[in-house]
Amino acid sequence: MSNQNPHTVCVIGGGMSGLFTGALLAKNGYQVTVLEKNHIIGGGLQSFRRGNVVFNTGMQAFCGYGDDFALKHFIDYIGLNHNDLHFVPLDPDAQEIVWTDSEHVYRLPKTRKRYEEYLISQFPHEATGIHQLLDAIYEIGSTFDYFWLHPMQLHPAAAKFATITARQLVEQYLTDDRLKHLFEYVGMHLGYNLSCLPATELGMILNLYIEGGWRIAGGNLPFAKQMARYIEDKGGNVYNNSEVSKVIAENRKIVSVETSDGQIFVADQYVCAIPPKTFLQITSGEVLRPTTYDRIMEFNNDSSCCICHVKLKPQSMRYRNNLIFIPTPTADKSLPHYISMLTPPILNQGEWADTVEILTFAHYGEFKQWEHTRTGHRGADYEAKKEQLAQQTIAYISRFYPELREAVDTVYVSTPLTIRDYYGNPDGAFYAQQGMFAPVKNKASNLFMTGQSVQYQGLFGTLTTSIAVAEIMMGKSLIDKIAKA
Repeated sequence: MSNQNPHTVCVIGGGMSGLFTGALLAKNGYQVTVLEKNHIIGGGLQSFRRGNVVFNTGMQAFCGYGDDFALKHFIDYIGLNHNDLHFVPLDPDAQEIVWTDSEHVYRLPKTRKRYEEYLISQFPHEATGIHQLLDAIYEIGSTFDYFWLHPMQLHPAAAKFATITARQLVEQYLTDDRLKHLFEYVGMHLGYNLSCLPATELGMILNLYIEGGWRIAGGNLPFAKQMARYIEDKGGNVYNNSEVSKVIAENRKIVSVETSDGQIFVADQYVCAIPPKTFLQITSGEVLRPTTYDRIMEFNNDSSCCICHVKLKPQSMRYRNNLIFIPTPTADKSLPHYISMLTPPILNQGEWADTVEILTFAHYGEFKQWEHTRTGHRGADYEAKKEQLAQQTIAYISRFYPELREAVDTVYVSTPLTIRDYYGNPDGAFYAQQGMFAPVKNKASNLFMTGQSVQYQGLFGTLTTSIAVAEIMMGKSLIDKIAKA
C-alpha cells in the first residue's frame, strides 16, 4: 500500500468500528486497507462454529435497526443486502427479569407508552416518578444527534445531566428499591452498575432498548463479511491474521505500521480501531497530548465477563425471543449483579432452541495467573476452573428455568482471557474503560480514533465514532446523506 494516493487509508483493527469506518470511506472514494489480528474479522460481530452449531462471541442484541435509527440507514447508505443479514425483532415483551427472592418475573415491553404503563401497573405508588424518569431518559436520548442522524446542535439536557451518575438520576425520581433495581439491568449491556455509569449513557441505552431490539438469525458474522466484501469491491483490502505490532510516528505524524509477520503498510491517513491503550503500547513517537496519553495509560478497567456457550440437546428447551436477566447474590459491588441468558435465533427458527448464551460478569484479576498463556494451552487447572464455572452457572439458572439442567449437551466457556486475546483490550475488559474519553481527532495530523473505547459503549459507540471519523477526514457532513438513504 503506497501513500501516492492522498485517499489511501490504513485501518488498524477489523472489528465493528474498523469495518463501519472502512465501509463509509470506501463508499466515498477512499482506498481502504483493514488489518485484523484475528483469523476471523468482525470483533463484536464474530461468530464461531462447533460442528453444526454457531455461537456469537460479542453482540447479542442490536438497537437502532428501526426506520428512525442510524444502523438501518447506514446499511442502506452502504448498499448492503438486508435480506442476507436476517435481522429478527425481539418480542413485544423484550426483556424478562426474574426477581430471585420471590421468583416474580417482570416482562418489560417495547415502546415508551407500553413500558410506562407496565411499570405503573406493577408499581402504582411510583406512577409520577416513573413518568418523570422516562421523560428524563428520553430527553437525554434526544441529545445524541449522530445516532438519530440529526444535524449536530447544542442540547440543554446534555449539560443538565452531564455531572450525575445513573444511580443519582434514578434516585431523583424513584423511592421503591425494587423498582430502582429493575433499571440496573441496563448495566448488563454496559458492564457497570448504576453507581459507575453516567446518567447520559443510561438514558441513551434505555431509550434505545425501550424502543426495540433486534438480533441476527444464524450468527452475526455475515454482517461483518458483507462490510468486508463491500470494502474489497471498492478496491480496498481486508486482511485477517495481520496483527499490527509496531506503529512508527515522526513529527506528530504516522509514517507506517508493521504487522507481526514483518509486512509494512504505508498510507496517507490512519484509523485506530483498536483500544487506545493497546494502540499506544505499540506506537513509537508522540501522537497524543501528554495529558491525554497519561490518562489513557493510567486507566485500568478489569470489569469483564465469562460466557457459557451452551449446545442443547435436540428439542429440549423452547426458543425464547427475548433477553433474560437474573439477579445474583454477590458481595462484589463493583460489578453488575446479574446473569444474562438468551436463546439466539437460527435461520427459519422453530419452536426449539439450538443454543443458549449465558453471560456472567467477572474481574480479569480472577484469571491473572494464566495471563501469559495462550488459547488452548492454559493447562488443566484453567480448564477445571472453566468447568466449575459452567456447572455453578447452569445450576443457579436451573433454579428458575429447570428445563435447562437436562437440556445441556456441551458447554464452551469464554473467560476474560479469551476476551483479551480476541478483542485486544490489555485489561480484558468486555466494554470500554469507564470515563476514558479519547479524542476522535488528535495531535497526530493523520491519525483518527474510532470504536467503543473512544467515547461511548457498544454499537452506539462504534457507529457514531465511525461516522464522526469519516466526516472529519472528508471535511463534510455525512449525516444528511445517511439519513436520506
